Amino acid sequence: MSSSSEGDDPNVNIIPMDNFFSDGDVNTWPSGGHYVERPDIRWRELLAENWLKEMGTYEEGVVHTIEKLPDGYCLLARPRTTNPDMFDSFLFGHPSGKYFQSQISFFPHFLSLVKNELDKCGCKLCGKVKSSQGTVSQGTAVQRAKRGMNPTTNNERRPTDAEGPDYWRILVMKLKDKESIDEDIEQRFNLDWVLTHEWLSDYFVKLVLDPAYVPRRGELVLWVWQGLEDGCLMRNPKTGLVEIFGNDNEWHGVPDWRAGVVTQTPEDEVHMVDIIESPDNPRGLSYSGFRVETLPDPLGNDKSYSVQYAYVPLRHIKPFNTWQLYLNGQERDDIHPSIENAMTVMSSWSMVHKFHIIGKWPSARIHCKGIFVGAELLAVHDTVRLRPRGFHPDQLKNGTVSEVTEVMVIEKIALCLSGCIDDDQEQLAKHFTALVSGKVYTTDPKRITEEGPFKGTNPVPSTTETATDPIPLTTEEATTTFRQVGMSDYGPWYRMANGRTCNVSPHWIVGRCYEPLAAELMFGTHTLGYDVSGVMEGRQYSSQVDTRMPGNNTWFWGDCRVETLGLTEINGVECGLTAAQRQDPRKWQAIIKMSHGEFSHALRRQAQIPSSSGRPFKTSTSSPSSSAPRGRPKTGLAQHAQTSKLVSSAIGSVPDTEDDSFEEQFEDGNAGDQVSRGISGLELQGGQFSGEDSDHAFA
Repeated sequence: MSSSSEGDDPNVNIIPMDNFFSDGDVNTWPSGGHYVERPDIRWRELLAENWLKEMGTYEEGVVHTIEKLPDGYCLLARPRTTNPDMFDSFLFGHPSGKYFQSQISFFPHFLSLVKNELDKCGCKLCGKVKSSQGTVSQGTAVQRAKRGMNPTTNNERRPTDAEGPDYWRILVMKLKDKESIDEDIEQRFNLDWVLTHEWLSDYFVKLVLDPAYVPRRGELVLWVWQGLEDGCLMRNPKTGLVEIFGNDNEWHGVPDWRAGVVTQTPEDEVHMVDIIESPDNPRGLSYSGFRVETLPDPLGNDKSYSVQYAYVPLRHIKPFNTWQLYLNGQERDDIHPSIENAMTVMSSWSMVHKFHIIGKWPSARIHCKGIFVGAELLAVHDTVRLRPRGFHPDQLKNGTVSEVTEVMVIEKIALCLSGCIDDDQEQLAKHFTALVSGKVYTTDPKRITEEGPFKGTNPVPSTTETATDPIPLTTEEATTTFRQVGMSDYGPWYRMANGRTCNVSPHWIVGRCYEPLAAELMFGTHTLGYDVSGVMEGRQYSSQVDTRMPGNNTWFWGDCRVETLGLTEINGVECGLTAAQRQDPRKWQAIIKMSHGEFSHALRRQAQIPSSSGRPFKTSTSSPSSSAPRGRPKTGLAQHAQTSKLVSSAIGSVPDTEDDSFEEQFEDGNAGDQVSRGISGLELQGGQFSGEDSDHAFA
């Protein structure tokens, strides 16, 4: 047992508690009411004394104390009903939601924590939990202590874990109890939800106003670091390669193409002319350019490529789906490794901004505002191109890939759960899949009556004739149907499936449909299938090399974009499950509660916020010998002020000298969305239930 002395006083033995497991849960503390935090000095001394006596190492003449109560436990007091001047103390934090009335009743539980024998705990509260659950095998009690059931006013079950309420499991339980569910998703104590919900809601509203050709945050792109400042991209007729043709009318060779992640988009408005010309902005590329970070290996441990970034104009960027157009003819050894890193995740998808759930037991759909499919982010109201029907990978070898003639205007994006599981397993359902729903249109009227999921019928007039030719959309109808400008240039357009809404799985989608003029400027063509060969070949490569795909699956489902790309840093800030701000979830739970208006000394201590300067708090029973041990210094507000705007805006305790660089990144959305920060609250293992690729449009 390790120990440390307080200052120069050899008669005080402080036992550190950082290395001991705790099942304490801050969510079980009472909020509001008449509870106040009580000094726990005497409790800590008695626990240390009894602990050392139990171990046979107690030393007379020395004051023994533990540095702090186990994480998640707090001593609170409330006024006695019969005499408000007297206070009764209770220790809160047990996963059952009950409290300990004395140090003697808590000591058996404390001893089981420090011995790591929680499954053998014989305290009064654990005994009640076990009796209500029946006989459990060894280890189950520990698991259920970590994921307890909190009491609620309407008898709903409230599973929790180390990071707070398990909202997704709560919804599944509610679905079974009520047999149906239809409600908005609100996760007020989920760190990811709190940091991203408001920003993402605004982001997807504004996204509709952006042209389709503008790269979006989290997307993969081909980009040129430098070399295009005094030239442009053209295909050299002598070599057949896309090279830089300089302003001096000389060829300067193949550009150094890389694959990267868009982590910031311009503050200034992007114009279509930016595709071929650099913007003339006096404020520089930090305002008018895109920040692109080189993509590291999503399967490896070396993430050093993330620090190789640059702000570049739009003319330096091409959609990654078009990699074949720009890299065709180059030797594999001459291509930057990041290109293959990007191809590794081409056969993947992940949801963005889950906002509503609807279902009937045992199935449910979680509606989302966006979905990453391979390199691109697709959102509701986007027009996406669908792959040629009957496509087979062998067509890539012999060059017989059919033309792309169908598009879908997205109306809904949903994560579908079938066979939901109402127990303490890791998975929420037996099967997960993604559905993209919308109306389908084609430029080939012959496709309307062909057999398939989008089959429709030609209109039948009231005359003696039996049929007429399909009627295309008028210019006005095309304008209201497609949000992209000039979509009639691809047409004429015809409705498929008699205008009804159809469902497709992600493997049917090739990519976004750009404005015709933008496609002409970028690719020199008006056809819809300029990148279909590169997309399909990239997905085939991904399904062969991405080891995260279990079994025979050909798609990887990532719980968030950060997981899919294997990123650990975005915009110079740690992200993902290993980020520093996730190391102490109880601190964030307290900060979030305080942002919602709750306040108590217990929450302030749990949030690790130092008290205001001034006279230290004393009680009538305080004495020099019982003062709190100085111990090791606490982490100041400066440490976590950099990880959330909640600290400065809701708590209002940040000194003027605190570093606000991270707060600024949240304000412009660079680190506060699910693309850059990730949503890990689903507790679903990405990729295990992605389903297999098929030629059927319905998932």
